[in-house]
Amino acid sequence: MQKRKKRYIIIIIILVCIIFYMINSMKYNFLQEDVIFFQFLNSKNQSRGISNTKKEIVEEIKKEETTVNTKTIFFHVQYKNTKMKAINLTDTVDNETLVYEKIAPGTSGGFEILLNANQNMSYKIEFESKNEKPNNLQFYTKEGGKRYSTLEELGENLTGEILENEEEIVPIYWEWKYETNQEQNKQDTLEAKKMREYHFLIYVQGC
Repeated sequence: MQKRKKRYIIIIIILVCIIFYMINSMKYNFLQEDVIFFQFLNSKNQSRGISNTKKEIVEEIKKEETTVNTKTIFFHVQYKNTKMKAINLTDTVDNETLVYEKIAPGTSGGFEILLNANQNMSYKIEFESKNEKPNNLQFYTKEGGKRYSTLEELGENLTGEILENEEEIVPIYWEWKYETNQEQNKQDTLEAKKMREYHFLIYVQGC
């Protein structure tokens, strides 16, 4: 009888500890969300001089996240200033070719770099790969145009002009061709097993 009481007491203590831990974890998560929200709110108000409601700020957060993670990447270009954004190529895959939420042989896609400026100026776009890319993944700027084996190579001559308060759209397309020849097919199969994503940076400079 005494042993059974001790066993019950131990079980109760364990349950109390588990409940206490879960309550603290939930409080921590709520605090973290509030900290992130108010940091964002403060930065927005300082830069724009406005006071927004929580609902409006949340909508702005969603909007900015969508801008980075969809097929349209926006840059406000400034003279002698360089802007940078990080992109995951998986977010630009055409849904019709998507395979298990990853880039793979046979997939293709594209994205648009949308530019605007407060004055007439020239711009230059450059890229920087953050991890290895499949060998047979190619990039191009228009249908039937020259294809490039790397984004860095494509960006060597990616320049243009922006008119004051006008928008300039620079389309970038990509394709991972498959079944080109037996040797490349083997290479594609090996790379498809080890590469799920391709990350890169886009730099836009006003000049």
